[in-house]
Amino acid sequence: MLKIWKQAWKNGDSARRPHSEQNSDAQDAPLSGASSGSSPMTSAAAVPPITVDDSLGPVLPRGRRGTTKRTRANDAEELSVNSDTDRPRKKMKFQDEETYLAKDTLRNHLPEVIEAGVAVRPETPPLRRATFEEELFEHAKAENTIAVFTSVHATLKIVADYLAWTVDLERSRPESEVPRPRRTALLVTNNVPSVMQRWSSLLQSEYSLAVGMCAESVHDVSEWSNLLHNGVVIISAKLLFDSLMTGVITMSQIHVLVFDEAQNVKDQETHPIIRVMNDFYRPTDALVPKIFAVVISSAERKFHFDSGMLKLESALDAKVFGISESKRAEILALPDRPSEMIVLYNPPLRTVETRLFKQLRQFDPTEVLFRRQFRAARHALAEVGSCASDLIWRRALKVIEANVSTTYEEDEDAQVQPHISPEMARARVRDTVKNWVFTMPNLDSSSRGFNVAPKFAKLVQILKLCKLYGDDFRGIVFVQKRAIAFVILDILRTLDDGLGFLRPYAVVFQGKTSDIQHQHEVFQCFARGTYNLLIATKSAEDLDIPKASIVIRYDLFESQISDAFVRARTRGRESYLVFMAERGNDAHRRILSDCTKLSIEMQSWTERLFHDPGSSVPPRSLHETTNPYHSESEDDVSDDYIKDPTTSGRIYLQDAIAVVYRLAASLGNIHDEQADPSLFEYERFQEAPGISPTYVCTVILPPGSPVSKVSGPSCMSVPHARRAACYQACVELFDRNVLDYRLFPLSTNYIGHRSAISIPSGPTEPHLNTADINIFPPDPNTEIKAFGTHCYLRKKPDFWDRSGTANFDCLYPTVITTDYSDDSSHPYSPLMILTRQPLPHLPSFRLFFSNIPGVVHLTQGASFEVDEEHLEDLHQYTIRICRAIANKPFTCPLEKMQYFFAPLAPTWKAPRDSLPKGHPNVSKHIPWDLVTLAANSWVVPLASRSMKRDVEDAVIQDRWVEFTRRYEVVRMRPDLTPMSKPVDSPRESNYDNFVEYCKARRKGFEGLQKYDQPLIEVSKVPAILNHLNPMSRPVTTSTKPPAKYLIPELCAKFTIPASTLRTALLLPSITRRIDDLLLVKELNAKFFEHSIIEHHLHAAISAPAAGNEFDYERLELLGDAFLKYLSSIYVFVTNPAQKEGTLHIHRQRIISNRSLLENANRSGLPQYIQAKPFSSRLWQPPNFTVLSNIHDNCDHRAPAENEDPTGDAPLPPVDAPEPGKKIPSLNNPQSLPDPDEINKTDPTLLDKSHGLEEGEVPAERSNPKRKSKKKKQLEDQDNQWLGDKAVADVAEAIIGAAYISGGRETALKVTKALNIPVPNIDCWSDFGRKVLAPPPNVTAKLREGSIAAVQAIIGHKFSRPHLLAQALTHASIQGHETTSYERLEFIGDAILDFMVIRHIFDRDTQLSPGGLTLLKGAMVSNSALAAVCVWSGLQEHLLFESYILASSIQAYADDLKAKQAKEYELAETENRLPGQYWLEIEPPKALSDVVESIIGAIYISEDFSPSGAEAVFDNVLKPFYDRHVTLKTLAHHPTKILFELFQAQGCQQFEIVKEKEEDRQITRCDVIVHDVVLASTQDTTAASAARRASESALDALEGDAQFLTRTCDCRTHAQARKAHKKAMKHILSGFGDEEDDLLIVEDVLPEDSEPKPASSGNNPEGMVP
Repeated sequence: MLKIWKQAWKNGDSARRPHSEQNSDAQDAPLSGASSGSSPMTSAAAVPPITVDDSLGPVLPRGRRGTTKRTRANDAEELSVNSDTDRPRKKMKFQDEETYLAKDTLRNHLPEVIEAGVAVRPETPPLRRATFEEELFEHAKAENTIAVFTSVHATLKIVADYLAWTVDLERSRPESEVPRPRRTALLVTNNVPSVMQRWSSLLQSEYSLAVGMCAESVHDVSEWSNLLHNGVVIISAKLLFDSLMTGVITMSQIHVLVFDEAQNVKDQETHPIIRVMNDFYRPTDALVPKIFAVVISSAERKFHFDSGMLKLESALDAKVFGISESKRAEILALPDRPSEMIVLYNPPLRTVETRLFKQLRQFDPTEVLFRRQFRAARHALAEVGSCASDLIWRRALKVIEANVSTTYEEDEDAQVQPHISPEMARARVRDTVKNWVFTMPNLDSSSRGFNVAPKFAKLVQILKLCKLYGDDFRGIVFVQKRAIAFVILDILRTLDDGLGFLRPYAVVFQGKTSDIQHQHEVFQCFARGTYNLLIATKSAEDLDIPKASIVIRYDLFESQISDAFVRARTRGRESYLVFMAERGNDAHRRILSDCTKLSIEMQSWTERLFHDPGSSVPPRSLHETTNPYHSESEDDVSDDYIKDPTTSGRIYLQDAIAVVYRLAASLGNIHDEQADPSLFEYERFQEAPGISPTYVCTVILPPGSPVSKVSGPSCMSVPHARRAACYQACVELFDRNVLDYRLFPLSTNYIGHRSAISIPSGPTEPHLNTADINIFPPDPNTEIKAFGTHCYLRKKPDFWDRSGTANFDCLYPTVITTDYSDDSSHPYSPLMILTRQPLPHLPSFRLFFSNIPGVVHLTQGASFEVDEEHLEDLHQYTIRICRAIANKPFTCPLEKMQYFFAPLAPTWKAPRDSLPKGHPNVSKHIPWDLVTLAANSWVVPLASRSMKRDVEDAVIQDRWVEFTRRYEVVRMRPDLTPMSKPVDSPRESNYDNFVEYCKARRKGFEGLQKYDQPLIEVSKVPAILNHLNPMSRPVTTSTKPPAKYLIPELCAKFTIPASTLRTALLLPSITRRIDDLLLVKELNAKFFEHSIIEHHLHAAISAPAAGNEFDYERLELLGDAFLKYLSSIYVFVTNPAQKEGTLHIHRQRIISNRSLLENANRSGLPQYIQAKPFSSRLWQPPNFTVLSNIHDNCDHRAPAENEDPTGDAPLPPVDAPEPGKKIPSLNNPQSLPDPDEINKTDPTLLDKSHGLEEGEVPAERSNPKRKSKKKKQLEDQDNQWLGDKAVADVAEAIIGAAYISGGRETALKVTKALNIPVPNIDCWSDFGRKVLAPPPNVTAKLREGSIAAVQAIIGHKFSRPHLLAQALTHASIQGHETTSYERLEFIGDAILDFMVIRHIFDRDTQLSPGGLTLLKGAMVSNSALAAVCVWSGLQEHLLFESYILASSIQAYADDLKAKQAKEYELAETENRLPGQYWLEIEPPKALSDVVESIIGAIYISEDFSPSGAEAVFDNVLKPFYDRHVTLKTLAHHPTKILFELFQAQGCQQFEIVKEKEEDRQITRCDVIVHDVVLASTQDTTAASAARRASESALDALEGDAQFLTRTCDCRTHAQARKAHKKAMKHILSGFGDEEDDLLIVEDVLPEDSEPKPASSGNNPEGMVP
């Protein structure tokens, strides 16, 4: 093909080529219709369409360079190529096209080059003309043969002779005892009557053969029997295949098959002859017919045996006469891959919306009426050009007309109104498009009317050069969007100049069954040549499109699966795969790099996919983006799909194959059982002869999958059967709740989804000045104040809304278990959350019980179906659980329930090992009798006859109302009766016995039926707490003593067991943590494509104010250092002429807190931040409401001080009601008020007496005044107050989490996802391509031996030693001021900061953020780096011309060495590590600068790889830091460091208490923090004891990073006071002169009168802003 393109280039450029440079190809005749003067590609405008970018390097077929080179060198008869061209060039620049062609490495890899003017002969030794036919004839007698001829006339005699011989041979066969069927010879030729008649006349007249012709379908066996009486039957390939399919003829009735013009079969997988040979020809059969095929080669071109002919041999089970076996082996040695090329096109000029687009938008300014058309027109403008943008509307005219009412007619005299109705807007859009005059495409880039994109113009150039393929041309262009496919089709059909040979057609997927038959017909037409160019979308990649000679990727896709499918659409060695990439687009470069640099395993898998439809399990290295573009499904909302409720990802039919491949890759290859297991198996079915077969595919997943095999429905083709089976496998996996949510392709409308692939980058400048970056674009709708605290909406997980639309027929259980138990007598029973859609896998997490951690495990169970009766029981049981937790009258209609709660048997245990067959079946462990009992009643009477057994694991209450205090049964006390003296019960201690207490305190008490009944010892059920906060403490109990003993006759048994209620009381904290985990998964998918480890991301978005056991502070330090590192490199590369001061300004524009805040707000990050503490008292399940008017069976008034709170409800007799009998309650749907009348006010206004003692008034009712509307809004849990710095810190923490998860590439990706401006950088290697370093001849010359000495010190060799010279050059060197170390020191400082933070982050994993900050400051200070410089000897190689600097360096070095010797001696005496001996000496700044500049220089020298800088750190800095800079050695005295550490954390309540013991002559020192003894030591002197105590305290803090978080709340109180005063000032701002007086009063208020404190950036509860 390249030879053809070369000829075309020569014709257009022959005028400027000297004759001496022309090779033998220059003698070829010019192309028809093309001349040097009329060629559309003139020397001025023509650009070689297949070009290799010098920066990208030549992109060649993988693994073919060496092999192809040897092949071409041995085949001098095929090509005469200069040996220089066989060597691949990494970077080449050419002055003209001929030089480019002469140096082109790709031409050596073409498997087929046909030269004109050479006689066609097989590659055999020359034979005499008289014996050539004889040799061929003898060869055909012996074996199946393919003969090559130059003309049709030459084939007539040899074919006729061969047929005559075979007929005579068949007639002369001896009679056998076993009768054999009558057999005939078939001549398969074109279905052209004239051709058939010509063969018939020849065979009858000259050879006297009986000839029959089959010109139409024969469905009767008798008709074929009559034809078989002839010696030869002439038939077309199509009719032969149909006859074999219908069974009217079999292969056993044919003794020879002669194929005329078999060259038409080549490269056509669906040709009838290929199908005949594949489906019916069996070489092992006894009566298999002979094969003789004729290939006609053009007389103007030399015949070349290539891989295509080799495939033809395999298809026809014959061999080409005259080709040696060595030649076949030589071709087989070549990889059967297409030649890969990259075509670069220029970035589009500034795209301006067309007149039509602007006019239509006037009618639809918000683009809501025709959103799809506007979006497609805008995309077509960028991808194809302004002409295509207008054509989008012309093609959409039918859709527009369908949206306009047929009865609507606009008044011609109507004036244009500023606001028009939608119907009028639609009509005006229709009329405008209908009457618009559309311009034709203009491809002349020099004219003013040029209206196509450079990308499309380059595509046209490629297609024009394919003309010389002739009828053999088949091409496929893969595009991204359906609209682009159609508009390219429309434009190509209008272009005649050089493109008249094209017969294009668009192949798109509509998602309908009817499309399958239509696609099959289109593919048949493509194989026959009716269409020779298909413009297809990505969804057609895996279909059985006939193989093409050239496949063009108009749009690039970040998908190795897509890449493999596209390669499978090529013809292998003799075809081309062309990638179109935008010049200078870094995203395109990265994608191309991923496509061409495959691992060996991926190459092997791709090749198998190319040949075997069964494919195999992909390797684990499979890389697939989670954001593939749905080119079809976005327009067809009615398509069936599987929707993930966690991320809204959808799996459509065309996505299922990629999902199965990714799932199989994640499970891994199993090589023990099978070397290369197939992933798909196929079965072929044919119901009856004459009916097209159908196929069923079975997906065979690797071991470890919960589903081993899944078969799909019957389909018309193998690819569609594969699609259907994969989709069915996804459905089954999803129904079983084992389909990982990360396998779902994400929706393209996700905020964080940015397609750098489809959107052209536009013109790029080589050096971007960061001053031009518009970091703060004006937004008229928002106003962000300078800095402060702002209110943000706190996002709720979308999971519940998405799953709320599902049916109730199937529920997905998640079992909650905890390993915490204060003792064996208080177990926690398992409890289930039942959801309508499956929850994703959720990790275990910790809850805290009075600072003691316990782990909660979430185990997914197998889904199960429920009937209406059980569903109603679950509904009422869930309401009962929620009411018991909060002691509030919750209610929720069944249709609004987002989840249910259900108990499990206490004996149920979660499986320890993962089950290969799926999740455990938990439905059979549900105690439905307990569910029904609790659903119907809240209490039942105690059984008097079996009291002891009845109170086991029981909760009882002494009031027969639903909302009251409840008690857990401790034990039965048979030794106590109601008449006993209450000795150990303080509540009744003032009474003679319990009966007397009841008479005095219990209203309506009339005595007991049994005075000898045993008492029940009880403990109060605790109130609900925030168990997520390690600092959470139990609610302060009432001053009045609680009940310790209860009389059974006065009590009722709560219908929920005690062990279940204990777990239920954890549900508010558990459900809150589940919501947080769902938000983390949603954020990770939406912004970062699951690239961040989730527990790191959870910590990154958790502010200290949230009160969780983790927060973002450590990660924020790491992310801040990385961001400084990244931005420093960026401004250094993009501003090559700027000095350090200017670079610092540019960097600040990127990393300042204001910039981070603006970018975070723009991306929508603040709504995901977890900064508001969880308030358990405000917990309310989704869609639950609180009934405000409750009069029956419950009491919400506060009991009086002297009134027994149990006296307001009459006591029923002991034997009534019977267990199971319904007590009138709120659970009765008929007794519930209308949902519309339910009070929507704050639920905290309702009474909540759960856990309160007698006379204790809930805080919500202590103030009878209603809360103001303002205060209610502030207490709204949907809002949270965030500090501006907190938002910026979260962004940095997320970057730090990304670095831990995937290194610097992932951190760079996340940085860009957060809208932080680092444009034109897509991967880290882009820095190395864009940097401009000074050449060696402009840097200063180092002293002899300096380079070797420095390299020996740092333990690494410079790749570019002149950069080391720059790093050691001081600005005092005359003539080298611009090449001094100033710029290198700038980036070296950032690199060192990051390496230091990373080092201490990994080394001191438990150290608090304050400690990390102290260590980092000590390590990167100028004094520390100067000490390192002298310690390592680097200062001896510094170049400078300053006597003062020389003197200061020498004096500093002398003093430092003296200090070092003294400190080492003292440290040895005190048995400790040496400390910071350098602090008291002021160093010359040049010493610290040179350390940083060397780090910067070696970083650039290694092409921005960190290996060199890390070697400097590991060999020089790290040993120094580990010895001299630790928490114990900071500033010599650990007490100072300890106090600085406390202050950095904001702690104010710490002290060192000294106590001298006179009798022992020792001093004891205790480090006390918030009344907690952190460390305690003893020594003979107070100073020594204090030092040792401080060292022990530092050790304790290093080992327990969460100590201060759990213990100290000083910062919270301080911030609360500050926020309270600020809020008061805001409230009183309207009082004028009274404001100052009121603020003075506020200042003197006692601290406990202030509201409950909250964190920085979060509004305190009850605080008014």
